[in-house]
Amino acid sequence: MNFGDILNYKKGERQFLLGNEAIARGALESGINVFTHYPGTPSSEIGTVFNAVFRKSALNWVESSINEKVAIEIAGGAYARGATAMVAMKNVGLNVASDPLFALSTSKPNNPNSALVIVVADDPQAHSSAVEMDSRNYLHLFKIPALEPSDPQECLEFTKRAFEISRELKLPTILRTVTMVAHARSNVLLGEIKTNGLLEEFSLSKEVNVASRLYFIDLKDNQIYDRMNMALKLSEESPLNRIIKGDSTSQLGIITSGVSYHYVKEAIDYLDISTPILKLGFIHPFPMKKVIKFLKKFKEVFVLEEMDAFIENQVLAVAQIAGIRTKIYGKAYFHYSKEKSLLSLVGELNPTKVTLALSHILKDEISSSLIRDLDLKIQEELVTVKRLPVMCSGCPHRTTGYALSQLVNKIKSSKKLNVYFHQDIGCYTMLSYPPLGFANIKYCMGSSIATAQGVAHTSNDLNISIIGDGTFLHSGIPALVNAVHNKTPILILILDNGWIGMTGQQPHPGSNTENYEGGEYKEKIDLEKLINGTGANVSVIRHDYDDEQYFQSLKNLILGKSEEVLEKHTLQVVLIKDECIQKVIKRRKPELRIINQEMCTACGLCYNQLACPAIKRDAVKVMIDMNSCSDCGICEEICPSKAISREVE
Repeated sequence: MNFGDILNYKKGERQFLLGNEAIARGALESGINVFTHYPGTPSSEIGTVFNAVFRKSALNWVESSINEKVAIEIAGGAYARGATAMVAMKNVGLNVASDPLFALSTSKPNNPNSALVIVVADDPQAHSSAVEMDSRNYLHLFKIPALEPSDPQECLEFTKRAFEISRELKLPTILRTVTMVAHARSNVLLGEIKTNGLLEEFSLSKEVNVASRLYFIDLKDNQIYDRMNMALKLSEESPLNRIIKGDSTSQLGIITSGVSYHYVKEAIDYLDISTPILKLGFIHPFPMKKVIKFLKKFKEVFVLEEMDAFIENQVLAVAQIAGIRTKIYGKAYFHYSKEKSLLSLVGELNPTKVTLALSHILKDEISSSLIRDLDLKIQEELVTVKRLPVMCSGCPHRTTGYALSQLVNKIKSSKKLNVYFHQDIGCYTMLSYPPLGFANIKYCMGSSIATAQGVAHTSNDLNISIIGDGTFLHSGIPALVNAVHNKTPILILILDNGWIGMTGQQPHPGSNTENYEGGEYKEKIDLEKLINGTGANVSVIRHDYDDEQYFQSLKNLILGKSEEVLEKHTLQVVLIKDECIQKVIKRRKPELRIINQEMCTACGLCYNQLACPAIKRDAVKVMIDMNSCSDCGICEEICPSKAISREVE
């Protein structure tokens, strides 16, 4: 589908939507005024929808912000003045946004229409993230309401309810999803798109919006004992927390939330049992009375959730408070022991894992052969062949990586020093995988420049920071300023492919405004001028597809700057401007390459060392897959036997 079509769907229709699309539609049905985000999988499509509909809708503002901190501050400002606002981010983005959110959570706008929903998409199993993080743990710190949908239909409905809660309580409300909900697709019954007109007059009273000692303590007191107390009552009474009835004689009950609910449904169907389920959708504040009432009905309760024991620990606390002796199964969080837990604190769940866990609880009712079969299936899943992520054919980062591979050994042998690589977050992270393996430290967005400084201050070796243009703008600039100020001798490679590539080639402030919809309303930030403004020594190289010596020039430039860092003890920045190949091939027809089989020696340089996925070798010859070749031309330049050339029509 075209993401912009979501604006045209009518009330009462059923559309086959992603969870993320359903969230966007739910916001439109809530009369959203302002949407901000930073692209981060698995939340990215929400921003893609809003960017597609912005100029065709009643929205006052939509933007892909420089980072999550700025995104939530802009949405927070709109919320303070009376707007219906939403900000979206992935799990680790909440870390970036957490500083302003602490103050924002305590504020209490005076305007009647103020509402703010924060979408946080967690990524169990770290499919597209550097780390696996359970954002629910922030809820106890922020002390704000949170909802968790389990499927696309609930994504729409819970989004609308989240806006209602925020508007009523004047508290930001989190909508927490996970990858398997955000990227699930199902039929969704649609409501009517609404428009909330912004009032021309509004209040920005310092008493309720300014985080300072003079006002904060009273606001915090009101947040906890008034607004969150009201939120608790809403949670206790909410139909989002509901019991799915089962066998009335069952001694086992299940408490779950989110996508885990569907895994439970599959598991009990497979085991042919009928077990009552308490499904929590309003996950914070925790509905204590409802949970106590549920616990009292059973001898055993199984708490089922992905990642941390967020719900389980609260169930245990509630049982202790109420003096309930029900046996509670789950992750046994406080033991940190695989042997004592039925479910892991690490990774995604699936129906097989849940079925196996349930069968262990019901071992007296389940055949031992079934349990063995489930155990075997889990082991088979664990030994499934794992495929390393692969950069696209023609990816400019592969060219940079291959250039680095050519000079690392030269530097090590000539200078008798080590070379350390400090990686960042982006497609170029894949340079850390075989056959290149260029990574010694990688933490989070923007960390590469700072970690390189940490090693450089304690070592005479060469430290190379590898960071992309989007990540540099997101959070790399402060570390560069720090390096310039402290005259730290490191080499910074800024791989400028013009887009936020890994999450879907979204534009950023440095993108060419002529190459994306809505660019006419933006001002392009010149990265070279920005870097020069910090006082850094910056060298720029651009990939011209007609330049048959580009690779050699790139290699020589990096080598020369590496030597300057080592010999002159200076900070050097190389800005490599080589656009994302997925964008390039949409604007120009590739000139495909062919291999002259008589000249090819099958040396392996192109398919093993450059490791281009478009080039393959079988038992007889080396071939270029014409459907995969994207005309980067690097294989032609580096082939020692000159066996690769442009295809002649």
